[in-house]
Amino acid sequence: MLQAHGLSFSPDPRSGPLFDHLDLTLDQGEKVALLGRNGTGKSTLLKILSGRFTPTSGRVALASHAQVAYLSQDFDLGFEGTLLEFLSRDADDVPAHKIARAIHRMGLDNHHLDQSFSSLSLGERMRGAIGALLVGGANVLLLDEPTNHLDIPTKEWLEGFLRSCPETVLFACHDRMVTNAVAERILEMSQGKLTSYRGNFDAMSLLKGQTRAREQDAWEKHRDEDRRLRVTAEQALQKAGNVTKKPTQRTYDPKAKAFYAGKQSKMDKRAKSILQRVEKAREDAPTKPYIEDDPRLEFPCAKLRSSQALIARGLRKSFGQNVLFENLNLTLERGSRVAIVGQNGSGKTTLFRILLGFEDLDAGEVQWSPDVQVASLSQARDLLDYSLPAVSALNPVDAESERLTRSLLGRLGITGMMAERPIGVLSVGERTKVEIVSMILTRANVLVLDEPTNHLDLVSVEALEEALLDFPGAILFTSHDRDFVNRVSTEVIEIG
Repeated sequence: MLQAHGLSFSPDPRSGPLFDHLDLTLDQGEKVALLGRNGTGKSTLLKILSGRFTPTSGRVALASHAQVAYLSQDFDLGFEGTLLEFLSRDADDVPAHKIARAIHRMGLDNHHLDQSFSSLSLGERMRGAIGALLVGGANVLLLDEPTNHLDIPTKEWLEGFLRSCPETVLFACHDRMVTNAVAERILEMSQGKLTSYRGNFDAMSLLKGQTRAREQDAWEKHRDEDRRLRVTAEQALQKAGNVTKKPTQRTYDPKAKAFYAGKQSKMDKRAKSILQRVEKAREDAPTKPYIEDDPRLEFPCAKLRSSQALIARGLRKSFGQNVLFENLNLTLERGSRVAIVGQNGSGKTTLFRILLGFEDLDAGEVQWSPDVQVASLSQARDLLDYSLPAVSALNPVDAESERLTRSLLGRLGITGMMAERPIGVLSVGERTKVEIVSMILTRANVLVLDEPTNHLDLVSVEALEEALLDFPGAILFTSHDRDFVNRVSTEVIEIG
């Protein structure tokens, strides 16, 4: 259905190619997950395959009957118009039966068509966005982080749809459960290259572990043999030198001199032969396995003396006739990690805005303890000035604080020139990491996190999990990542 040959892309000539000479093939009906760390070029690759970006070199070839459609991770959620207008905005005179078939496949009804697109739930808007791809007749779907912001029921629907749909699907995704449920093959992007693995995420992890162990064992055996041969050669050369030490006049024997000279020559040849073996072995030596540095996270914090960081009682919030929540009670104790869960539109983000003082209540009371210092992560990832470089946006006040800022960014893989780029040109995952660093620098003792795993690569999610588990203050968070909630939370509150 789709093939790419020798794709290379260099966004900045000073920093070299983002990826180089990539080849890939997508077969008809195949479901392939595109994985890799933030900033490795997954979104860029999808845009090249969809024709939105032009590669520096290489080409993309499509089968004669292939039609590609692309869904970006920041698709137009706030489209002004009805769902019907959204579905048909990229095509003229779309037949009614195509629209009817698309919304049926998306699990939507005819009454949704006349609703304002922006008034639909986030899950319904995602279904509408995928439906818009199908209305145009696409049979190759390129999806960039389609699970972001989706509640658990919508994620489960998306899993089922992607597994059973006849279209070829290539999707970038950092949700472990969705990747395991859908992927028949994994394409992992690392160091500017693609590696293909049969099976889902768990199968890839197992195979990678086995392969890495074999490569490490082969490299260590070669290293040990190299050392052994060099020691043997050096010992032979030393012995050869000792053999022909100048004899005393008393023991001088012309025949003996010739004998020992010949013996020295043989030992020299043997030593040189061993060294030649060493050099030959080095030419064919296995490469030392590359192991990426895992991100390291730690949230240092001021001591929280109060046993209860937050008490909220009788909270009520509505928009017109739509009551988001009523008589909601919440207590956040020191050392607790409380997860707020619920479907899209249930009011989780609104609740956080109320607790942080950005939104008014209809009724109820919010009381923070006096010694609380709060740091928050918004779902919009818009707390920093996107026009500034990452280092400058974090506002270091002197050389020492700048060194600390750069060190923290480096722990999350934002190093060198990347830390000098405007935040707005970084990937969404990299922007999330910059905002996490801004939280670390506050030394807050209460963390309020709205969908913290959105856009983060899997190893960064795992690092975040470990850091939150070690955090001695209090944490209030919302997440649709089922694994993350299960591993981190000490208490779960469902609203909606």
